Amino acid sequence: MKAPALKQRFILPLASVVVASLLTVSGCTFNKPTEASKSVSVVKAFNVTGCEKLGTTTAQVQSSLGGVEFSEEKVQKELINIAKNDAGTMGGDSVVAVSPVIGGMQKFDIYKCAK
Repeated sequence: MKAPALKQRFILPLASVVVASLLTVSGCTFNKPTEASKSVSVVKAFNVTGCEKLGTTTAQVQSSLGGVEFSEEKVQKELINIAKNDAGTMGGDSVVAVSPVIGGMQKFDIYKCAK
């Protein structure tokens, strides 16, 4: 009877940590860039003064898995991929981060700058 309790208390959490560590170390991207997003740039607000604002998107990803926090760089990369994918879908060519990353979430404005 002690084996199942041991499995639940130690082996399953350990497996979660191992999986999270492998994902973090491997640098794999869960949100792959779409073809349309490849022409989308991340810019600052002053770069879009003459552009048409198409909308806003809120990108969200898991910032941890099994109690292991992903690096800020990894989370930011994923959020940018999502924002650029959304911009590509909307016909935009530029995104501007309009909020900080909080709990794996960030808001971006989407613009069309090229005529």
